[in-house]
Amino acid sequence: MKDVETYTAPEFVRSPALRALECIQCSARYPVDDHPRGCPACDAAGRNANLFCVYDERADGLEDRLPYRNTPALGEGGTPLLRLPWLAGASVKNEAANPTGSHKDRFAAMAVAHAAASGFDAVAIGSSGNAGIALAAYAAAAGLRCTVAGFSRLPEATRQHLTDLGADLRLFDTDRERVGCVRELGARADTLAVSNIATPFVGCHPVGIEGYKRISWEIAGQAPAEVRHVVLPTCRGDLAWGVHRGFCELSALRGTSVPRLHLVEPIPRLAAVLDGAPVTGHFPGDSGRLYSIGGHTTTVQAHRALTGSGGSAVVVDDAAADVWFTRLCRRGHVWERSSATVFAAYERLRADGVIGDAEHTVLLATSHFFKGL
Repeated sequence: MKDVETYTAPEFVRSPALRALECIQCSARYPVDDHPRGCPACDAAGRNANLFCVYDERADGLEDRLPYRNTPALGEGGTPLLRLPWLAGASVKNEAANPTGSHKDRFAAMAVAHAAASGFDAVAIGSSGNAGIALAAYAAAAGLRCTVAGFSRLPEATRQHLTDLGADLRLFDTDRERVGCVRELGARADTLAVSNIATPFVGCHPVGIEGYKRISWEIAGQAPAEVRHVVLPTCRGDLAWGVHRGFCELSALRGTSVPRLHLVEPIPRLAAVLDGAPVTGHFPGDSGRLYSIGGHTTTVQAHRALTGSGGSAVVVDDAAADVWFTRLCRRGHVWERSSATVFAAYERLRADGVIGDAEHTVLLATSHFFKGL
């Protein structure tokens, strides 16, 4: 009888169409390598910005515009686009249907494929829950070690999930300590740091962010009408930038329109930047239980996704999210509070006339509420 525990780690091959990394802010280009602090030139100037992947212009297929075609086989993607009878004018992209229950699986799959293909033995991330669980699962599937730097307030169930997945869980009281841990690990030759280690923040690893482009491509194939608006929760803009990039590539290859992105935040960050504050500023405020999208900073990539799409920033606080969280639960939906914010934002955008009655909108529900149980 064969040993069912015999395991051979899969091999991942980088796309030959991937040509360079480009700065979102200054447009400087770099060879495809790991730049954990974002653009080196912007970092040296103290105005940090992330990089994004640039492909051969002759790559005319969408799948050719991904860093890796094959990723750890856990089944991420292909999530349903739901038409809810009580929700007029909109569909809901249910990212909670991913293997570990959130959109972060798409990032983790691509980031882990890159780490393995680049010869790293381990990955490290700072996470409040969803990203850490996703990275731990995909690292395990690829035979890599994983360290998750989390907050001391992590629920016991989340801690248990991470340790069950084999992660080395390290807990800290402050974000400074958490980022410092990931920075130290990323300085080792065997470990790829996939979350932000720069100050000001730039966002997570650009290869991982490419995984979010598939959300746009799937929406385009699933939507019953042309999508004019997308409403999504945001923290430092990884998801927003990936979704925007996906729609821009669809537009370049197929001539489709790029939807306006409305980024939902628990305190004024992007909203403050639009009112004249510096994008690298500090924005104090209480995010309450919206810790998945909490934090006192924003990023250039979040701002560029918003302004590049002609979108807006919508502030939905903890109390407003609670109202919609309860409404959704009463209708049988198990999305977490950060996902509930997009419903509150959509209601407001419609009432304010930003979204017209005849303009089809997609709301991104990014995660379910089971992880804290």
